Amino acid sequence: MPANLPREWYILEEEFRNEKNLEKKIELLKELIALTPKHKGTENLLAELRRRLSRLEDILEKKSKRVGKKIKLIEKCGDILVSILGFTQVGKSTLLKLLTNANVEIDDKPYTTKEPATGVCFYKGVYIQFVEIPSFFLKKHLSICHSSDLLLLLIRNEEELRELEKILDENKLKNKPNIVVKRVGGSIFFENTEVNENFCKLLDSILKQTKVIRVFMKPPDKEVERRAVVLKEGATIKELIEKLNTSWLKTFKFARIFDKTKFSGRRVGLDYQLKDEDIVELHF
Repeated sequence: MPANLPREWYILEEEFRNEKNLEKKIELLKELIALTPKHKGTENLLAELRRRLSRLEDILEKKSKRVGKKIKLIEKCGDILVSILGFTQVGKSTLLKLLTNANVEIDDKPYTTKEPATGVCFYKGVYIQFVEIPSFFLKKHLSICHSSDLLLLLIRNEEELRELEKILDENKLKNKPNIVVKRVGGSIFFENTEVNENFCKLLDSILKQTKVIRVFMKPPDKEVERRAVVLKEGATIKELIEKLNTSWLKTFKFARIFDKTKFSGRRVGLDYQLKDEDIVELHF
């Protein structure tokens, strides 16, 4: 299938080839990608342009390190880190804003998001941090995906899903837990539920897929704390204390577990395996 590139594309491409300044060259290449029509006939061209962009970004990063420039990275500030991936104009910024009220630019122009954008929502005792990954799929941006607990793949059709899976495979992210969300017209859906109206189903699935348990602390004679301590499935009282304060192990006597069973309030020791939504009262 022919690419059918507009005349402006060739003018910009020539400007890109003649440009010597690396940073300007990168910006021109981003504009070139944004100007490239998105259809089956340009898939290979877009893939090659993204690879070229990734190589130039790698060169710039190495040069920046040599001259002591700091590379801006997203730091994890929540209990769970979720990367949002998808092709341009699929609605990543819209989804990020819906989930977190993040102040992000939403525009009809392709490739509006040039750098990762982040936002955090508090849900059922847990801070979930979302990061929108720009559609250039640069290695430095995809490094955030490597440290993420889950990938949220936003697609319009199965073809986009296959392309995304290919990108994940090329970047050794194939085995990362992921959830697929679909854009239909102007709405975003997850398991036939419109995210715009009710994103609880999506957030519940994130908690489940990341295999975490939420433990709520209750200091003796005080109310249960609102924020949970987030642990991996199978964690014990000992691991809970080690996350809170290792020195507490020296004076630990017992813990009380409050749950929905008839044994709520029972005493347990360090080897007790915690369950999701357990309420724990530590005694020293």
